[in-house]
Amino acid sequence: MNCKVRFAPSPTGHMHIGNARIAVINYLFSRKNKGHFLFRIDDTDAERSEKKYEESIRNDLEWLGISYDSSLRQSERTHRYEEIKNQLIEKELLYKCYESQEELEYKRKLAIGKGKMPIYDRASLKLSKSEQDNLENSGILPYWRFKLPDDMTISWNDIVMGNISYNLRNVSDPVIVKTDGTYLYTFTSIIDDLDYEITHIIRGQDHVTNTSVQMAIFNAISGSACNINFAHLSLLVNRDGSQFSKRLGSLNLGNLREEGVDSMSISSLLATLGSSQDTLPFTSLDDLIEYFDITKFSSNSPKFDIDELFKLNKKIIHKYSYEEIINKIGEEQCPSESVFDLVHENVEKMGDFQMWKYIFSDNFECKHRFSDDDKKILLTAYNMLEEHNIDSWIQKVKEVACVDGKNLYMPLRIALTGLQHGPNLTDIVKKLGVLETKRRTHKCSSY
Repeated sequence: MNCKVRFAPSPTGHMHIGNARIAVINYLFSRKNKGHFLFRIDDTDAERSEKKYEESIRNDLEWLGISYDSSLRQSERTHRYEEIKNQLIEKELLYKCYESQEELEYKRKLAIGKGKMPIYDRASLKLSKSEQDNLENSGILPYWRFKLPDDMTISWNDIVMGNISYNLRNVSDPVIVKTDGTYLYTFTSIIDDLDYEITHIIRGQDHVTNTSVQMAIFNAISGSACNINFAHLSLLVNRDGSQFSKRLGSLNLGNLREEGVDSMSISSLLATLGSSQDTLPFTSLDDLIEYFDITKFSSNSPKFDIDELFKLNKKIIHKYSYEEIINKIGEEQCPSESVFDLVHENVEKMGDFQMWKYIFSDNFECKHRFSDDDKKILLTAYNMLEEHNIDSWIQKVKEVACVDGKNLYMPLRIALTGLQHGPNLTDIVKKLGVLETKRRTHKCSSY
């Protein structure tokens, strides 16, 4: 299959988990089908678009391992949008409108109150040239709408949702140019898709109505039926089934990366979230591409559970070799290979490696304040540890201090690592060495 897809974020904020899902699935689909991946910056909203967000999005794509074959910026194509706008004006498919937002809202509420669809009534289309001039001379700036075909049904076979039909009489004529001359997404997007020969558009279900409108615009511009294939993915919901809330907007990729989530954890989850395929702990994008199947997605809203992401993250990290971890986080953040081998199964996040590097360094200091009983145990441990009895040391401490279980192991573990969990204590002592172990237990028993 020859295919060309696009990922088209607006640089008005950082990439969050919902954006990443669209990017990952488009990328996997293009690579699965040996196609072309276009990265498009939808920055026509000059007021809200910022370079820092564009750079952030590019960095996130690179971190995910998503490479693009070409890119474009919509702000550099306004001449093309103007050209198509003028062509549609000549065809009498665009018309000026003058209603304010307040007037439109009043009309909408009035229609709903009468049990009618809140569809724009095309009142501005009925204005004479002199009436338009009078409005503009009074300082009212026009905006432009595209005149949809009357009573026309737009249909397509959606890759995810199946057969979809929209009668355009139930859809308002879309605004394509605002009063300040800014072009809107509905218009610019379909022009780009047409010019750059996009074959497949994969996006969220919230764009389904847009699709029917954009297909009508496509037909008007090209003079032929829209030949783009569409796949509308169901939108994410919270794990309790409620709407994906704004508070989860904090789940941008930068935040997740700082929390120690590996990029393959995100890609592995998002590649299958909402499909009938099992989510597996992939460590390679190539393997994930081979596994990916867009036909397995359904129209049911998938539940995003951050806890599941971290569980998957742990599984994936445990599959990485020492060399792979160094490539991921850099040698300066990684402990020695011997420490890595000792703690690998206890690591849950990428940042844990740096933590363990510190724990096994000479600079480690335990900040915990121990009870008097725990200090007695630590002092006993300090006095009894020798080079020849490391393997039997804990048992001897148990016998002399007359404690066992959690009461014995917890103060020892915290004194040596600052943590309540981790590798086998005897293995930790062997790695630290007798002198360092004695230093730590003695210091913790003294304050």
